[in-house]
Amino acid sequence: MFGSKFWDQVATGVAQRWVDRLFSPALLFWAGGLLAWAQAHDWAAAVGRLRAATDVEQILLAVGGIIIVAGSAAAVEQLQKPVLRLLEGYGWPAWLLRRRRRQLRRGRLKEMRLRHAALGQRFAQLSPEELAEYGRLDEELRTYPGDRRLLPTRLGNLLRAAEDHAWERYGLATRAVWPSLWLLLPEATRSELVAARLRLDRAIGLWLWSLLFLVWTVWVWWALVVAVAGAWWAYGQALQAGGVYGELLRAAFNVHRFSLYDALGLRPPPLDQERKWGRQLTNYLGRGFLP
Repeated sequence: MFGSKFWDQVATGVAQRWVDRLFSPALLFWAGGLLAWAQAHDWAAAVGRLRAATDVEQILLAVGGIIIVAGSAAAVEQLQKPVLRLLEGYGWPAWLLRRRRRQLRRGRLKEMRLRHAALGQRFAQLSPEELAEYGRLDEELRTYPGDRRLLPTRLGNLLRAAEDHAWERYGLATRAVWPSLWLLLPEATRSELVAARLRLDRAIGLWLWSLLFLVWTVWVWWALVVAVAGAWWAYGQALQAGGVYGELLRAAFNVHRFSLYDALGLRPPPLDQERKWGRQLTNYLGRGFLP
């Protein structure tokens, strides 16, 4: 039914996935655990028992280690999406969500908006330093959604602002129209989006591995330092990757949204009515209502 090339590709793909899982943060996690255990126990005695083991026992230990590393890596991969949702702010208690929204509206976000508005009122007279400040504020503010859509975390607001872009500008709800638009995107665009999302997922996976590293504190104190530093660095990487992914998501709608209308046999909307037409298209794709 399938040629040898098909099975060669399948075997290559499976092998690559195993290699990726073996040489992943999972390996560092278990190596760190082994080092922590060795520091807290008699390492020389353990090495002596290992050397005294038969060849079969050593092979079984090696195979068992590979299975543990690869299996734990696969398990963490399955947890990346729910952990990302949690880090975005979904599933938080309602009272905590309301509190964080109030803090954002009354804190730095409010200060940035006021400063941005003040600079905008005298834009023509701004100094070079003020122009640079205005540009930075403009870039940062566009990574926050509207007040009613605020999430409690920086990562959540970064991604939600990107998701809301198409709705606010074109009347297209990302969740409703994205699967259809994805099928129409050029291969190069899809590759860039997949790569950006993969970087985000890997950063989330590293954050989770860093959190799990806390279990080794039962043996050594420095595991706490490694866990905190790793989680902090991984979250920063997630913010960078999320920013790139968000920009690519915006660009995909900016450049390719009319492909949706063409594919459905609809003429592109006039620019002054695009939001209205976009909402009708959203209802059609999301709920089946004719535009």
